[in-house]
Amino acid sequence: MGLGSFMDLFRSDNWSAELVEKINRMLALGADMYAYTTNVVIDGAPDDDPQKQVYDRDQKINRIERKIRRRVVSRLALGEGGSDIASALIFTNVVKDGERIGDYIKNLHEVNAMIADGDRKLYQERLGDTTRTIADLFAKARQAFSESDEELAGLVIKRAKSEGRSYEDAIRDITMGDLPTRDAVCLVLILRFYKRLVAHMSNIATTVVMPVDMIDFYDEPGEE
Repeated sequence: MGLGSFMDLFRSDNWSAELVEKINRMLALGADMYAYTTNVVIDGAPDDDPQKQVYDRDQKINRIERKIRRRVVSRLALGEGGSDIASALIFTNVVKDGERIGDYIKNLHEVNAMIADGDRKLYQERLGDTTRTIADLFAKARQAFSESDEELAGLVIKRAKSEGRSYEDAIRDITMGDLPTRDAVCLVLILRFYKRLVAHMSNIATTVVMPVDMIDFYDEPGEE
């Protein structure tokens, strides 16, 4: 039998509330980074303050990650409860995903320097809907985690898996098409970073619905 779910632990483990709030802050910073970056990369908005909007926020995410890891280690050292090890596994997994989200958004921001100056109509047509879907997944993953909403977490996981498959299909279409090389490369890079972002959102959602020993693993019925 697997270990308990995040919801079970959260109900019985008050120390978790402190770390849930910190993780919620990490994800909020990531969402802000994503909104700024996609506005620049996809819509062609001026990249007026990347240091503040992207890199300073990423540094804040990293600082929160370190605080959470120190808090987890301190809690385990005290050995105050039987659920502490399971809680620690959950939080160390989630902060890893939160930190990686920040890194991939930085990578996404770097693509802007590779895109030719001018109209971003191609990027808006190819990626506009996808970009908005990811923003919605960001909000839902954050809500599912902070509220321990199992139903919403399940929806996030299924949507993220579906999105990831569609990005691979789009990449294959681009590689077999006749777009200018620079645009094709940039579109593929963006889609690869998008796929990693939704994968990490799915991982975060698994902490809500899966036993601790199955975090990061989720298959819909009938899948192998």
